[in-house]
Parts: sequence; structure tokens; C-alpha cells
Amino acid sequence: MTGPARAHRAARPAEADAASDTAPLTQLPSPTGPRRSRRWFAGMGGARGIDWVACGVAAGLAMIWVVAYSGWRVGSKADWFFGASVFSAVVVALWLALTIQRQALGNAADAVDQLRRELAAVAARSAEELAHARELHRLQGEFHRAEVEAHRELARVQRAQLLAQQQRQATIDVSRAIGAHTHTLAMLWDQGANIVRIEDPQEREQALQPIFERISQVVNDFAVELANAHVLVEDDRLHAALNRVNDAVLMAIRVAEDVHAAFIDGRTPEPNPIPPVQLLLRERAAEARHLAWELLSAGLGKA
Repeated sequence: MTGPARAHRAARPAEADAASDTAPLTQLPSPTGPRRSRRWFAGMGGARGIDWVACGVAAGLAMIWVVAYSGWRVGSKADWFFGASVFSAVVVALWLALTIQRQALGNAADAVDQLRRELAAVAARSAEELAHARELHRLQGEFHRAEVEAHRELARVQRAQLLAQQQRQATIDVSRAIGAHTHTLAMLWDQGANIVRIEDPQEREQALQPIFERISQVVNDFAVELANAHVLVEDDRLHAALNRVNDAVLMAIRVAEDVHAAFIDGRTPEPNPIPPVQLLLRERAAEARHLAWELLSAGLGKA
């Protein structure tokens, strides 16, 4: 291996590294033009290879002059020409072999440089795609969490609205039971006014028995509706309103018992205690319904 070849191989990686650091990764040099001429020049060994060729030509010319024109008796000219031809052929063959070897090494170095640049470009693209994939995965995760949170919030709002509607419906059912109770109280008073004229106390008691049983049934229905309302209600103010309704019902039961006892005894209570109790029941039921509606409206407003 000659000196020019080693110098050429030592110089090419440095040039390739400098070119790979400064040139863009996605732009590859063209294999034609100045690069091809530089490769041919480098294949000859550069300026030193041209010097060797010049020396060889000069030596050949000197040998031809000595044999053909100097007049020096050095043997047969045919032998000289034959030897010179063989020597020239050997030199040319060696020179061509060295040139081909240098060109092969240059092509290999160029291929390595190109492969290095392509690998760097592929690595850069892979890193960029990986970064994009990670960013996309992060955005998808954030979107999924936001969507889940939105669904959770929607479910919470819908549950609150449904609960408020159920609470209002429960208070309406309690109010209906209150209405039935006030109706039975009025029926007790109206029919008791006629029953009180019966002379026999047992007959009066038997005549009042269906009315009082009806009142007991209405009170039981009210107790069931009130218990259901307390189960559904979560607001303390509405619990307190339902408790006030229950207190009014208990008062109405005591009044009904007193009126029932008076009618059995054959007397009519004065003044009539039924209307004030009926008014109290309606007011307490109206308060509960109004509070339940306010809670439902507040829940709808927050939604």
C-alpha cells in the first residue's frame, strides 16, 4: 500500500465527517459533476499520482531515445522494445490495479458516508415520529380523562336533578294524603252532625265507626308517604318541613278523637275545631311543596 493511498484514506473520513456535520441530513450529494472528477483525481493518487505518471512517461521517452537515437550499442533493438513493452505493460497493470483499488476504497468510503447520513436521517425521523407519537398519546390521554370527567359530572347533575324531582314528587304525595285527611275530617263533622241526633250511644258509635276507620286508613296512608319522603329527602330543611306536617297530622288526629268522643256522648263541640286543623294541615303541606320546588329549581339552575 503506497503512501498516497494511506494519505487519501486518512483524509477522506475527516472530509466526510466535516461534510456530514455541515450538510443537511436529508440532502445527499450528486454522484455526477465535480464529485466524479474529484473521485477520478483521487483514484490516481492526487497530485503525487500525476507526478508518478509524468516520471514514467519521461523514463519511457529516455529509454526510447537511448535505444533508437543515441547510437549506443546495447544489443538488439527488438529485444529492447520487447522488454520495454513488457515492462510498460506490467507497470500499467500495476498502476491500473492500484487505481482500481483506490477507486474501490473511495467508493466504499462514499457508501459509508452516504449510509451514515441516511442512518442519521432515519434516526432523526424516527425520533421525530416517536416524539409526535408520545405527544399524540398524551393528548389522547388528556382528552379521555376530560371526557370521563365530563361524563361523571353529567351523571352527577342528572342524579341530583332526578333526586330533586323524586323529593318533589314525594312531597306531592304527602300533600295528597293531607288532602284526603282533611276530607275525612270534614266528612266526620258533616256526618257526625246527623249522627249526634241518634238517642242510643251504641248506635251513634256504630254509625261513627266507618268514618273513624276511614280516618285511620287515611292516617296510615299518610304515614307511608311520609316515611317514603324521609327516605328520598337529603335536605335538612325539607326534613324539618315534613316533620312539621307530621306534627299537624298528629294534632288533627287528636282533634278527630275529641270530636268522635263528643259525638258518641251526644254533644256537638263548640266552636268547630275541624276548620283550623284543616287550615294548618294545608299550610304545612304547602310549605313542604314550596321548599321541594325551590330545591328542584336550584338544582336545575346549577345544571
